[in-house]
Amino acid sequence: MLLRYLPGAFALSLLGACASMSQTVATGNDTYRVTYNAGAKWQTWVEVKNIARQQAEAHCESMGRRLSQPRVTSNHATGLLPKEATIDFTCIDKAAPQGNTSGS
Repeated sequence: MLLRYLPGAFALSLLGACASMSQTVATGNDTYRVTYNAGAKWQTWVEVKNIARQQAEAHCESMGRRLSQPRVTSNHATGLLPKEATIDFTCIDKAAPQGNTSGS
């Protein structure tokens, strides 16, 4: 009796388990947005937010800059609902290395 639900449950699990990362989108002068949707994957909120943050860091790094002012928002999904995190961020110039300024 329960076996008749198995194909449908399997198909839904395949569709729901798909994670997706949005393209990094410019939202202003040196400001960007990236969104990660975990689908129904078993990931903690920390993992979901860290994946989005890593994408933001990689975007800034690809321009020779660094991530600054990340603002993380989420959909606060619980249970089997898809978890989604969005990061709005700025890319700024990397600080120049400081040399030895002692008078020796």
